[in-house]
Amino acid sequence: MYRLNNKPIICGITAIGPYNVIGYNGGMPWHSKADFYHFKTTTMSFPCLFGRNTYENLPRKPLPGRLNIVCSSKYKNEYKDDVFYARSVEDAIRECKNFDQMFICGGTQIYKYALEHNLIDIMYLTQIFKSSLEKEIELNRSGYDYFPISKSEFFDVTKWQTEIIKYSPDVLPVENNPITCQFFKCVRIR
Repeated sequence: MYRLNNKPIICGITAIGPYNVIGYNGGMPWHSKADFYHFKTTTMSFPCLFGRNTYENLPRKPLPGRLNIVCSSKYKNEYKDDVFYARSVEDAIRECKNFDQMFICGGTQIYKYALEHNLIDIMYLTQIFKSSLEKEIELNRSGYDYFPISKSEFFDVTKWQTEIIKYSPDVLPVENNPITCQFFKCVRIR
């Protein structure tokens, strides 16, 4: 995939659990060392775009080794404390014009906007398998954040070319219930 018109290749990256869950009460509903490592190595040295709530709930901010961009209509376009605060997704993309690629890292509203406007060229998708989480969500769906489209859409061969990158059980089981991750790279067919 090649850059066009001084625009970086726009990548999305997310981990999706049972029922399309991507978050819980502002944080992650799982702890997966394999997924954290995948996120870090995939996004390192590239700009990472976050919605305000997602950024505020990062355990460490700004993420080292990457231009951190926080997007909210309440901001004016400015740098402050090594973070670019963007008024819109388009303003964030323009700020990345000198990079080969950038990553959209959530949350739900940022993903929704980027997907509805066909901005994402490549989607890095981690499928999280954890049976106890599936049971928790079945019992109570409140407090969870959901990815805005079904992950099955990334397997529509008329829209995306999807391949498995790797499959990895986590090194340490959590409460005797290991988390298993399957990593996909989905390239939009244009």
